[in-house]
Amino acid sequence: MERTEAFDPARRLAWTILQQVEGSSVFADFTLDRTFSQTPELRPLDRAFISEMVLGTLRWQGRLDAIIQMASKCREKKLHSRLLHLLRLGAYQILFMDRVPDSAAVNESVRLAKAVFRNAKIAGFVNALLRSIARRKAQEDFPPFQDHPVEHIAQAFSHPRWLVERWVTEFGPEMAKKLCAANNQRPPFTVRTNTLRISREDLREQFSALGISSIPTQFSPEGLILAKSLLLIEMGLFQKGMFFVQDEASQIIPHLLGPQPGERVLDACAAPGGKTTHLVQLMQDRGEIFALDLHLSKIRLIQENCIRLGVSIVRATQTDASRPLSFPPDFLFDRILVDAPCTGLGILHRNPEAKWRRKPEDILRLQQLQRKLLDNISSRLKPGGILVYSTCTMTREENESVVVSLLKRHPDFELEDLRVHIPGSYHSLIDARGYFRTYPEMITGNEEYRMDGFFAARMRKTGKME
Repeated sequence: MERTEAFDPARRLAWTILQQVEGSSVFADFTLDRTFSQTPELRPLDRAFISEMVLGTLRWQGRLDAIIQMASKCREKKLHSRLLHLLRLGAYQILFMDRVPDSAAVNESVRLAKAVFRNAKIAGFVNALLRSIARRKAQEDFPPFQDHPVEHIAQAFSHPRWLVERWVTEFGPEMAKKLCAANNQRPPFTVRTNTLRISREDLREQFSALGISSIPTQFSPEGLILAKSLLLIEMGLFQKGMFFVQDEASQIIPHLLGPQPGERVLDACAAPGGKTTHLVQLMQDRGEIFALDLHLSKIRLIQENCIRLGVSIVRATQTDASRPLSFPPDFLFDRILVDAPCTGLGILHRNPEAKWRRKPEDILRLQQLQRKLLDNISSRLKPGGILVYSTCTMTREENESVVVSLLKRHPDFELEDLRVHIPGSYHSLIDARGYFRTYPEMITGNEEYRMDGFFAARMRKTGKME
């Protein structure tokens, strides 16, 4: 009987998850959560180890591929994806996981190769290549930054060349390097207090009683940055609706809209409901909020979050917001939030697989959708009403260009300078043209204050036609 090679099940799970992520449009964090829910026998240390290997390998995929190519003397495209994932995992452990001895990374990768490929030549290739990487890991040979900034950043900081080239042109080499470096950092674990049930100070004390330290966010008055990530399904405070996991930049968007109790508000692209339920808090759960999303599964997620957080004024409806809405013609809104689908280039530190999925043509494709959304939704705003358009990306085509295009096509709208309408504590996040803008590399005196990259514009419907 053929003997089955023993292997580390945690590494095999990580390898399997990488294949699943590559073959689908699902994000890695969702795939990790689903895997962990299906394997409850995994210890917390195993879960942390698997998460680190999967997310780290995705963040550094470009750099790992360059190093694998140098060591193997063959083009990565000639390697089967199943083998390439295994090599990336092994190389990541060698190059980035200091607590994993090189010998363990190599030997466990070889054992896994023997178990899944049943081919001695492949196992020998894995052994030789990873040992070569371990010997040469202090000799990584990337193009010099001063002479070839795009090539250097793309390889050393693991980003697709087209994106680096774009950022170098738009922001300059140093800023582009900072953006890419920030995208390779673990994002902070930030939560928004559900102030309908608890104050931020009391929530912080309850976290502290559980041994979880936190610091208040600098800009959002409801946010806390936790010292470690949480397994939410096992977290009583989460199940009781005391908080929502949400980045600080995202928490600021509802404040820019400024909804008031008793108003009628439309959240046109609402899933998973973070901004929707935040709007409820600002309205003291008084008034009406209509939350739209294209997908029924996401509507259900919004509804689940509303139930957990104990909010009552949200009506979640499966609707394509880019097409005429089914409301009566005179059914208008005081305020509208359009948090539009976008390329997501401001949240690559949260979704590292997205930088390998995105293509340059996605920018204009999504711009067309964003314009269509605004053209359709803008007719539903009352004269004097407020519309906030926001994205979690940094491309001009999806941000300023979309806003300028709306203002040209709809002269009854005018851009408002956010500095005039929001508290001074936010003013450092507003640019000279009155746009809200944050970047992933933004650090405000403390490295824990790193935020996602967001853009927002606030417009008022004047009712005046030219």
